[in-house]
Amino acid sequence: MDNTLFWKIIERAKSEADGDPEVIAEGVHEQLTKLPATEIESFDAILSSKLTDAYTWKLWGAAYLMNGGCSDDGFEYFRGWLFTQGQKVYEAALADPDSLAEIADPENDDNECEDILYVAIQAYEEVTGKEMPGSNGVVESGPSGERWDFDDPDATRQQLPRLTRKLDIQ
Repeated sequence: MDNTLFWKIIERAKSEADGDPEVIAEGVHEQLTKLPATEIESFDAILSSKLTDAYTWKLWGAAYLMNGGCSDDGFEYFRGWLFTQGQKVYEAALADPDSLAEIADPENDDNECEDILYVAIQAYEEVTGKEMPGSNGVVESGPSGERWDFDDPDATRQQLPRLTRKLDIQ
């Protein structure tokens, strides 16, 4: 499995899900169950790596704004949701979390998808009847980048100007 196939699986599921992250996760799971175990393991490794790449303070700040708050677990689920948005949105958000202003919905503060984080583990177990070795073994030392007080509107406006405008953060 390579990066192209990883995103192709997500995009295929996304195209059949009408934007619902949980349905996207189900679609990814269904596709993974049709692959050999080694490919499922590879999908999980890519997902884990991308989860780590998205572990930044600025992206956490975006999650905090978009979800009306964001715990440690909530940020992990937000990053799962970010996968369900597809490669273009994911890569843009990594380069500039403020780009999420383009898709943020002020009426929706449920930008999370925990299920996508476990689809490979579940698919592997279905295909092999065994637990996936070393699955989701990512050890995150802490978010990268500069930390700020997400409850400080001035600091948040400075870090994420378009997103604070879109979500009308005062």
